Amino acid sequence: MINTNTNNINKLKNSFNTATPLNINWFQHTNVTNDFELSSQYAHICHQHKQEKKWLLFINPEENSIEKLAKTHGVDVSKILMVNYKSSVTNRAKIALAQITSVLSKGNCSAVILSNSLFNADEIAELEISAKKGKTHCFLMEQCKLH
Repeated sequence: MINTNTNNINKLKNSFNTATPLNINWFQHTNVTNDFELSSQYAHICHQHKQEKKWLLFINPEENSIEKLAKTHGVDVSKILMVNYKSSVTNRAKIALAQITSVLSKGNCSAVILSNSLFNADEIAELEISAKKGKTHCFLMEQCKLH
Protein backbone atom coordinates (compact mmCIF):
# COMPACT_ATOMS: atom_id res chain seq x y z
CA MET A 1 0.00 0.00 0.00
CA ILE A 2 1.27 3.48 -0.87
CA ASN A 3 1.27 6.06 1.90
CA THR A 4 0.31 9.44 0.48
CA ASN A 5 1.04 12.73 2.14
CA THR A 6 -2.10 14.86 2.15
CA ASN A 7 -0.47 18.10 3.29
CA ASN A 8 -0.88 20.95 0.89
CA ILE A 9 2.53 22.37 -0.04
CA ASN A 10 1.06 25.90 -0.21
CA LYS A 11 -0.03 25.65 3.41
CA LEU A 12 3.49 24.64 4.36
CA LYS A 13 5.00 27.53 2.43
CA ASN A 14 2.59 30.01 3.99
CA SER A 15 3.37 28.84 7.49
CA PHE A 16 7.03 29.65 6.96
CA ASN A 17 6.32 33.03 5.39
CA THR A 18 4.20 34.29 8.30
CA ALA A 19 6.82 33.61 10.94
CA THR A 20 8.39 36.68 12.48
CA PRO A 21 12.11 37.10 11.98
CA LEU A 22 14.16 36.00 14.97
CA ASN A 23 16.86 38.60 14.55
CA ILE A 24 14.88 41.85 14.77
CA ASN A 25 17.01 44.70 16.07
CA TRP A 26 14.70 46.35 18.62
CA PHE A 27 17.29 48.93 19.75
CA GLN A 28 19.29 51.21 17.48
CA HIS A 29 21.83 53.86 18.50
CA THR A 30 22.41 56.46 15.79
CA ASN A 31 24.84 59.37 15.72
CA VAL A 32 23.85 62.40 13.66
CA THR A 33 26.00 65.43 12.89
CA ASN A 34 23.46 68.14 12.05
CA ASP A 35 19.78 69.09 12.13
CA PHE A 36 19.18 67.99 8.53
CA GLU A 37 20.52 64.50 9.24
CA LEU A 38 18.46 64.30 12.43
CA SER A 39 15.31 65.39 10.59
CA SER A 40 15.96 62.79 7.89
CA GLN A 41 16.36 60.07 10.53
CA TYR A 42 13.11 61.15 12.21
CA ALA A 43 11.30 61.08 8.85
CA HIS A 44 12.70 57.66 7.98
CA ILE A 45 11.48 56.24 11.30
CA CYS A 46 8.03 57.81 10.83
CA HIS A 47 7.64 56.43 7.31
CA GLN A 48 8.93 53.03 8.41
CA HIS A 49 6.27 52.75 11.14
CA LYS A 50 3.27 54.56 9.64
CA GLN A 51 1.46 51.34 8.65
CA GLU A 52 1.43 49.96 12.20
CA LYS A 53 -1.41 52.20 13.41
CA LYS A 54 0.35 52.76 16.74
CA TRP A 55 1.84 55.80 18.41
CA LEU A 56 5.34 57.10 17.74
CA LEU A 57 6.77 58.57 20.94
CA PHE A 58 9.49 61.21 20.68
CA ILE A 59 11.30 61.89 23.95
CA ASN A 60 13.34 65.11 24.12
CA PRO A 61 13.24 65.81 20.38
CA GLU A 62 15.06 68.81 18.95
CA GLU A 63 12.99 71.99 18.99
CA ASN A 64 10.62 72.38 16.03
CA SER A 65 11.60 68.96 14.67
CA ILE A 66 8.03 67.62 14.72
CA GLU A 67 6.74 70.66 12.82
CA LYS A 68 9.56 70.21 10.29
CA LEU A 69 8.51 66.58 9.76
CA ALA A 70 5.05 67.67 8.69
CA LYS A 71 6.26 70.51 6.46
CA THR A 72 9.34 69.08 4.75
CA HIS A 73 8.78 65.32 4.81
CA GLY A 74 4.98 65.03 4.59
CA VAL A 75 4.73 63.07 7.84
CA ASP A 76 1.28 62.72 9.41
CA VAL A 77 1.88 63.97 12.95
CA SER A 78 -1.51 62.83 14.28
CA LYS A 79 0.06 59.60 15.64
CA ILE A 80 3.09 61.32 17.16
CA LEU A 81 3.45 61.97 20.88
CA MET A 82 6.17 64.26 22.18
CA VAL A 83 7.56 64.38 25.74
CA ASN A 84 10.24 66.74 27.04
CA TYR A 85 11.96 66.12 30.36
CA LYS A 86 12.94 69.41 31.98
CA SER A 87 14.82 68.10 35.03
CA SER A 88 18.58 68.40 35.55
CA VAL A 89 20.92 66.51 33.24
CA THR A 90 22.15 64.15 35.98
CA ASN A 91 18.64 63.15 37.06
CA ARG A 92 16.98 63.12 33.63
CA ALA A 93 18.11 59.67 32.45
CA LYS A 94 17.57 58.04 35.85
CA ILE A 95 14.05 59.40 36.25
CA ALA A 96 13.04 58.66 32.70
CA LEU A 97 14.52 55.15 32.50
CA ALA A 98 11.76 53.44 34.51
CA GLN A 99 9.06 55.27 32.55
CA ILE A 100 10.70 54.60 29.20
CA THR A 101 11.20 50.88 29.89
CA SER A 102 7.56 50.68 30.95
CA VAL A 103 6.40 52.28 27.70
CA LEU A 104 8.66 50.02 25.64
CA SER A 105 7.54 46.81 27.33
CA LYS A 106 3.79 47.59 27.03
CA GLY A 107 3.94 47.72 23.23
CA ASN A 108 1.44 50.56 22.73
CA CYS A 109 3.92 52.46 20.55
CA SER A 110 5.44 51.19 17.35
CA ALA A 111 8.61 53.15 18.13
CA VAL A 112 10.14 55.27 20.87
CA ILE A 113 12.70 57.82 19.72
CA LEU A 114 15.05 59.16 22.40
CA SER A 115 17.04 62.33 21.74
CA ASN A 116 19.41 64.21 24.02
CA SER A 117 19.38 61.46 26.64
CA LEU A 118 22.34 59.97 28.46
CA PHE A 119 22.40 56.25 29.25
CA ASN A 120 25.17 53.95 30.41
CA ALA A 121 25.70 50.43 29.02
CA ASP A 122 23.51 48.74 31.66
CA GLU A 123 20.66 51.17 31.02
CA ILE A 124 20.94 50.64 27.27
CA ALA A 125 20.74 46.88 27.85
CA GLU A 126 17.60 47.44 29.93
CA LEU A 127 16.07 49.55 27.16
CA GLU A 128 16.84 46.84 24.62
CA ILE A 129 15.28 44.09 26.78
CA SER A 130 12.12 46.18 27.31
CA ALA A 131 11.87 47.00 23.60
CA LYS A 132 12.13 43.34 22.68
CA LYS A 133 9.54 42.37 25.30
CA GLY A 134 7.01 44.91 23.99
CA LYS A 135 8.03 44.53 20.33
CA THR A 136 8.59 48.28 20.26
CA HIS A 137 11.49 49.71 18.28
CA CYS A 138 13.70 52.01 20.32
CA PHE A 139 15.95 54.58 18.66
CA LEU A 140 18.58 56.51 20.59
CA MET A 141 19.60 59.59 18.60
CA GLU A 142 22.76 61.35 19.62
CA GLN A 143 23.87 64.57 17.99
CA CYS A 144 27.66 64.70 17.58
CA LYS A 145 29.57 67.84 16.74
CA LEU A 146 32.11 67.59 13.91
CA HIS A 147 35.45 69.25 14.56
